[in-house]
Amino acid sequence: MQIIEKAGKHGSFKGDSKIFSGDVKIHMIFKANEWRDFSGGLVEFSKNARSAWHTHPKGQTLIITEGEIITKVPGQKAVIAKKGDVISCPIGVKHFHGATNTSKGVHIALTSEIDGRNVEWLELVSDEEYKNALKEARKQE
Repeated sequence: MQIIEKAGKHGSFKGDSKIFSGDVKIHMIFKANEWRDFSGGLVEFSKNARSAWHTHPKGQTLIITEGEIITKVPGQKAVIAKKGDVISCPIGVKHFHGATNTSKGVHIALTSEIDGRNVEWLELVSDEEYKNALKEARKQE
């Protein structure tokens, strides 16, 4: 039997300042269950807002639905993704993502889980790291 989960069923919350910089809102779309090992959320970043550095024990896929999303992996150049683009975050790869300084950014996050865990949060991205990432990404556009 199929199940319909009504919009808003799983709630929304403001991103915690321990793991996000700036104004971030997370809307849970669906949760992992006995036959689906991933959850889905719609994440809205205001201009300059971003996640902390983090990894995923089983990976994550981001589908950009509005604006611009910057993402950075240490040792690689930062990249800006736009509406319709998909960002694939492999298992265990340290990265951050968020909006740019000129546009808000919205993405759907499909995040796989292992034993109920889907993310390991690390340190916040400093303002300097963020500004340098923006410069790097803009050079590639």
